[in-house]
Amino acid sequence: MANAVLGYKQSTFPTKLVIISLIGLLIFAVLPFVLGTFQLSFLSKLMLFGTLAVSLDLVWGFTGILSFAHGVFFTLGGYASAYYLKLNLSAAANTYGVDIPDFMVWNGLEVLPWFIAPLKYFPIALLATVAVPALFAYIIGYFIFRSKVSGVYITIITLAIASALTTFFVSQQAYTGGTNGITDVSSLSFFGSEIPPIGLYFIILAYAAFVLALSWWLTQSNFGLVLRSINENEKRIAFLGYDVAQYKIFIWTLSAAMAGMAGGLFVPLNRFISPVYLAVAFGTQVVIWVAIGGRGTLIGPFIAAILLGQFQNYADRVTQDWQLIVGILLLVVVLFIPNGLMSLLPERFSLANLSKPTRISPRAPSEQKS
Repeated sequence: MANAVLGYKQSTFPTKLVIISLIGLLIFAVLPFVLGTFQLSFLSKLMLFGTLAVSLDLVWGFTGILSFAHGVFFTLGGYASAYYLKLNLSAAANTYGVDIPDFMVWNGLEVLPWFIAPLKYFPIALLATVAVPALFAYIIGYFIFRSKVSGVYITIITLAIASALTTFFVSQQAYTGGTNGITDVSSLSFFGSEIPPIGLYFIILAYAAFVLALSWWLTQSNFGLVLRSINENEKRIAFLGYDVAQYKIFIWTLSAAMAGMAGGLFVPLNRFISPVYLAVAFGTQVVIWVAIGGRGTLIGPFIAAILLGQFQNYADRVTQDWQLIVGILLLVVVLFIPNGLMSLLPERFSLANLSKPTRISPRAPSEQKS
């Protein structure tokens, strides 16, 4: 009854989207067998960045919350993973032949800090990879959204958080590795066997597919419909009796958990994590991926992160001013294609339309029952 009053209904089973998704998944599953080692690792990293962009799309594209702090959530998950891999590096492999990380030895620590020691165990580290960024996001979101802060002020707060945490992590060199971060970590192992690069690729592919599927399902549900409504007219939704702050806090926290897990998988792939991913510059990159790909499309930001990453890789070999080219592309998109590159697809092939609930068209008077 409520959906009928609002003029919406749940969309039917998306056959076209499922077929396209399976074809895309098949292509990504075949790529490891034709790519070289470097390209395989690079594509794995870009898929994680694409997943990070999808997590931001949930809060910006669907809920209207522009955040520059998703690099923070990504990095917090990365540090939890890095501590686990660093602490499980054998004493013989450490620079000083001791059980505590080398950067702690450099800074005069003799005992592993109590709040880091539990991360030596995989279940705790895995939980922390998701829970630490999610808890941090929940605390921030609770105060922001319960205080009814909105619009540009949320963006300013996320910029301040990214800047403050970058400074904090750099200053706490004894615990975070400072500017260098945590490097030379051990490989990720499964029951004592090291996971090869192709194994990491498929783990990352599975996670990316899971995040896209979960995000699509969530945005197609009644919950997703409320998120869209908040984005369009927050005051009206609040007037109808919905707890807007609760919805914002939930999607904000879930998005942070997704970003944290992406950061956790980034570390065994690249064997390091540093405060550079906390900085505003990286957070801005994530915003650019979503803006260029298309807000509210899910697949658009994912593809944009991969394509722009590949573009950066090739352009960097030719010129050091590749960021200027990306800036010009962003300017063109904002001015002439405000809905992102996904909006350029013909309507019948647009995946963006498949991510939106179906509006019920009013029936003509002759069609109505007497």
